[in-house]
Amino acid sequence: MSKGKSPRKRKSPASDEAQPPAPAPVPVPSPERRPEVSEGRPLALDDVARVVRRVVGAVLDLADRAAEVISKRIEGRA
Repeated sequence: MSKGKSPRKRKSPASDEAQPPAPAPVPVPSPERRPEVSEGRPLALDDVARVVRRVVGAVLDLADRAAEVISKRIEGRA
C-alpha cells in the first residue's frame, strides 16, 4: 500500500451471480457389520482367543518342523 491510500473495500456479490452452485450430497455408506457365527451372535472374545491359539499352534508346529529339517541337513554335512 502506498502512503495515504486506504485498502480497497470488497464489493458485495450479487445474490445469483457470485455464488457457486451447491455440490450434490454424497451418500454415506452404512457401517459394515462384523461376521456372525452360525448361532447368530457376533464373534465373542473367547472365539477370537480360540482362533489366535490355533494360529499360534500352527506357527509353532511349522517352526518345529523347519528346525528339524535344518538340523538334519547340518548333520548330513558334518
